[in-house]
Amino acid sequence: MRRSRAISLCAALVFSGAALADSPRRVVTMNHCADQYALLLAAPGQVVSVSHIAVDPLLSSMTEEAADVPRNRGGAEEIYRLEPDLVLASTWSDPLAVGMLERLGIRVERIDGVDRLEDIPGRLREVGALLGREAVAEKMAAETERRLAGLPAPAGDRPEAAFFHAGGYSLGEGTLAHDILTRAGFDNLADRVGRTDGGYIPVETLVMNTPDLLITSGAYPGSSQAEALMRHPAIADVPRVESSAVWGCGLPATLDAVEELIGLREGFGD
Repeated sequence: MRRSRAISLCAALVFSGAALADSPRRVVTMNHCADQYALLLAAPGQVVSVSHIAVDPLLSSMTEEAADVPRNRGGAEEIYRLEPDLVLASTWSDPLAVGMLERLGIRVERIDGVDRLEDIPGRLREVGALLGREAVAEKMAAETERRLAGLPAPAGDRPEAAFFHAGGYSLGEGTLAHDILTRAGFDNLADRVGRTDGGYIPVETLVMNTPDLLITSGAYPGSSQAEALMRHPAIADVPRVESSAVWGCGLPATLDAVEELIGLREGFGD
């Protein structure tokens, strides 16, 4: 081996070893989006605790990966006892718990989901860098960018859809769900009735505006009046599809939801 090449190889090994040593070894997540990004990108054993929501199939798409990982409820005391060298929280995490951890010298980074499909690759790279898993994140981000670029531009008529989750909760412009829907070639009824972000739409509004499709959420075992509203007899005949956990945070699998909706929209022309 040439001397220059041997020196370069040794330097690369030293650099990679230093990078590995600098990577956090005990990562705790306390937010369901942070859970999913970390479980997706982390090295085996790197994540030592996830939030209790990580195993909720209605909110998390990484339940299998989270099944054997200890869970926490976001309390500062329980997280501190885990001796983490990195905690992934969000802007919605309990500010008292986050502040206490930071005062105790624990590094806390706030990781949220995304509101636009185009932001998914950047979030993957951000979390990958925090975990010292840049190469894994870059590969995943590049593949996500390729899939985004390959999504067909909607052509023809745009059916109108409405989000109608438990209690009549709907989603409008400024949310990832809205971006998924409109990227797939649907119009969002929330735009027409003046709803942005999250808010409630009465059943009467759906009856008067007759959307072509309802997008409902999953329901927990048992029954509740809020969830029963999604099955109101006045809207029983409206076609519907149930959203899944991949709609919530912005993951590579979120593009599966877009592609499924594209296929569904094309069926409206049959």
